[in-house]
Amino acid sequence: MSDTFDRARALEENLARQIEAIRASDVKITLLVPTCTAMIGVVAALLRSADLGALPTAYVLLSTIPIVVAYAFMALSVIPRLRGQRSDSLVFFGGIAAQDAAEFRARALALTREAYLADLADQCHAAAGIARTKYRHGRHAYLAFFLALPFWALAIYLLSHPG
Repeated sequence: MSDTFDRARALEENLARQIEAIRASDVKITLLVPTCTAMIGVVAALLRSADLGALPTAYVLLSTIPIVVAYAFMALSVIPRLRGQRSDSLVFFGGIAAQDAAEFRARALALTREAYLADLADQCHAAAGIARTKYRHGRHAYLAFFLALPFWALAIYLLSHPG
């Protein structure tokens, strides 16, 4: 009796979906970086020429804290995570690169279907963990960004209308 379910294809498609989720998280962060940078830049430019009192200046500086928090989450999101990856994997680039070419070729040519499926399953699991972590940090970065907006707007108003 033949098994019509192709496990290798299913796991390869699963791994591709996990990698796409990782890529999507990275794209979302690339949209946030220039926006937060511009926000900080506007505050810095206006603050330099503003003649505010101590309290408004303190508010303006404190209003940038959520933007800095957003930057921290952005950094956590884009820093590569390789924990959980097998160093002897024939699927993960780090495992492949850790071997010399002859060793990789010999192991690849001797690879059994069961070992390939196990390696794919491990890589799917590791990639899903990476995607989850990136998504969580990206979500927190956006929450901090949205929290920053009203405080930033008031800071810009104070800097544009001193006194």
